[in-house]
Amino acid sequence: MNAAICKNCQNPLGKNDDFCAKCGQSAHIHRIDMHHIWHDVVHSFVHADKGVIHLTKELALKPGIVVKEYVAGKRKKYFNPFSYLVLTVAISAFLTHYFHLMENNSQSVNPVTELSSKYFNLILFIGVPISSFYMWLLFRKKGYNYAENLTFQAFIGGFRVVFFILIFTPLVLLFRQYYFYVLSIYMLAWFIFTAWAKVQFFGGPKWLTIFKAFLVILFTQMTMTLILSLVAYFLIKRQP
Repeated sequence: MNAAICKNCQNPLGKNDDFCAKCGQSAHIHRIDMHHIWHDVVHSFVHADKGVIHLTKELALKPGIVVKEYVAGKRKKYFNPFSYLVLTVAISAFLTHYFHLMENNSQSVNPVTELSSKYFNLILFIGVPISSFYMWLLFRKKGYNYAENLTFQAFIGGFRVVFFILIFTPLVLLFRQYYFYVLSIYMLAWFIFTAWAKVQFFGGPKWLTIFKAFLVILFTQMTMTLILSLVAYFLIKRQP
């Protein structure tokens, strides 16, 4: 038997209600213990319908379709894109810091590169709204608003950790002396994936969508470089 009222919103519950009709919370609430915490952690990753692993697998197979379904209203089917972005950026930041992935053994490190390495996770976050703006601008005739483009970038940006784990991290560890070649391979693979996702999401002539996808990455990179250059300039100016 469940509680008489919802513990979350105080809405009255029927005797046979499994969920609150007002807020959707489960009517069967138990005291938090270690079993409860472990269940929630495992559930968030492996839940067949909306776990992190399920979402990652779906993004690997049909990235643009996943975003299109989510934007169209299938919200319960997939893990939240912004939570996914936060989680995967944290993983990317850990890998970058632990394995020193942004260190290329070059004798001369310019201030922009130094900032990129130091604030890598923050840069990934900042890049999402910037790339979303350029995507909205270039694909505005498709009818998606900025928030929907932001959702796309959150999903796809979150999936970037897969490229870090499977491509960038092992190649850097094995071939650090060829760092810029490794970086080029990673960027090429990432561009192909994002272009494919945009083709699925937006449709239309493939060549035009791929060209616009390239422009989104180019304009985003230029904007991020400009921002980092300005930050580096002001930091240098403040030094005694």
